[in-house]
Amino acid sequence: MKKGEVVFRPNYAFPNGITSDKLLIVLNDPTPNEPYLFLLTTSKQKRREKTPGCHSSSGYYVIPKNIDFFTEPATWILFNTVTECTFEDEAKELKAGNFKTMCCLKDTTMRAIINCIKQSGWLTFYQTSLLK
Repeated sequence: MKKGEVVFRPNYAFPNGITSDKLLIVLNDPTPNEPYLFLLTTSKQKRREKTPGCHSSSGYYVIPKNIDFFTEPATWILFNTVTECTFEDEAKELKAGNFKTMCCLKDTTMRAIINCIKQSGWLTFYQTSLLK
């Protein structure tokens, strides 16, 4: 997997134990000693602003309909649930068929998301250092 890929993850497990099929975005291109960072996406507005672009103080980035891969009226890239995955875990997940690449975001979209999340305060110093 590489930075900018949108991957489908069936039965993604949330911290509260609930599972749901989710689209995740790969946030970085790690070395073998670094984890992959994933961001969750949602098409459910839930009191979030719908204006396209960066909403760093609110913890998300909005992609409008028909930009890159997304066909919903709006897709929110959520910063509050950054998921880490080691190379070994990623290999196991791929082998088990738990990650299916759907597309790859344009470089301009990915750069905008990375710039936004860096301003948001949701990443640790270590996670920020993994973004290139």
